[in-house]
Amino acid sequence: GCSGLALASGLHSKGIPYKVFERDLSLSPRNGRDWGMACHWASPLLASMLGDAKWSRISEAWVDPHLPHKEPEAFHQYNGKTGELISKIGASNMYRFLRSRLRVLMAEGLVIQFSKKLETLSYADDSKNVTAHFADGTSETGRLVIGADGSQSRVRRLLVGTDQAKLKRLPLAATFVTSSFPADLAVKLRSSVHPILNSIVHPDNMVGMFSTLDAIDKDRPENWQFAFYISRSVSLEQQDAETAAGLGIHGWLQRCKEEAKSFADPVRAAFDNLPDDAEKVYHIYNGNWDPNLPEHAWDNHGGRVTLVGDAAHPMTYHRGQGLNHSLADGFKLVELLPNLENRSQADLIDAYEAEMRPRGGEEVQLSETNSFMMHDWEKVKDSPMMKMGVTYGSEKWKSENGKA
Repeated sequence: GCSGLALASGLHSKGIPYKVFERDLSLSPRNGRDWGMACHWASPLLASMLGDAKWSRISEAWVDPHLPHKEPEAFHQYNGKTGELISKIGASNMYRFLRSRLRVLMAEGLVIQFSKKLETLSYADDSKNVTAHFADGTSETGRLVIGADGSQSRVRRLLVGTDQAKLKRLPLAATFVTSSFPADLAVKLRSSVHPILNSIVHPDNMVGMFSTLDAIDKDRPENWQFAFYISRSVSLEQQDAETAAGLGIHGWLQRCKEEAKSFADPVRAAFDNLPDDAEKVYHIYNGNWDPNLPEHAWDNHGGRVTLVGDAAHPMTYHRGQGLNHSLADGFKLVELLPNLENRSQADLIDAYEAEMRPRGGEEVQLSETNSFMMHDWEKVKDSPMMKMGVTYGSEKWKSENGKA
């Protein structure tokens, strides 16, 4: 993922030996699914890890490489029922990346081994080495394993156990769709709102998004890809019932088409113009994992194993913080690891985790609070997203809302 590739880029630039082990066959999107990623307060950290040469080409990874970057940028928030513009949420250094293109740019020149599915880790008695054992029967021994293996992290399960590694289930669910449209409709949809990203809150306690996913084919709007979703509150009991019923993507799509009738354009028009047999439909139940909870503490085995990114702090996405905290993790490690001559590796990894856990944990909690408030029309205006946008940290929101 992007967490591991950014970290590897930073290590590469510092001359620190590393290897990237990827479980998939290639960098191509798993199951054909791609998505947009928001980068803002951590953009300078990404630039530092990529280095000047790659950063000079960063527009190659944008969802629309042809659209000039604005500073500061703002994405728009709309009333989902009326289409009224509620607010413009500004941010400095704001970029919207297509994940697949960002990964390709990051991976250039890196040492990557594919088809490496991790099975387990073993630790040498010398307190210096750790060995990663893979499903293909091979193994690799080194000084440090960094788990950058996503929200369902195998490394996290090995560190805290299967039960403690499970995501906290949240009573929220969303149905995502990726689609192109005929040229005239594509132009109409995109020109009616912000051309990149739009957040939509509905008085009936739903949340939507309409975004440009891939507009690399500048002069052929029929080839533009859009990503959009409708999100709603769903109890855990209802989630279990839905799973047992096996609704499937076409069932979810039909439900969304009904919900979209209460939305204004572009959400309504997007769902209205989807064929009933659309295939790029993805239904997800939201969850998170707070690395700062006492029950989630792990033994890093003398600094020989740790976690970054979604492996360390998977969070809800309605405030667009996931990639940014992942980059902050990598940047911190790249800062610390060159100091092995002066400090023990155990001390360095302890220092990394002492910074990462409360930072990541705070955002897990803040993003959860924000997600619930965004799904409650009476509370939307006081949500972290509305009060502080996508800026780092929570002190401003806490102070304005009387939180301890």
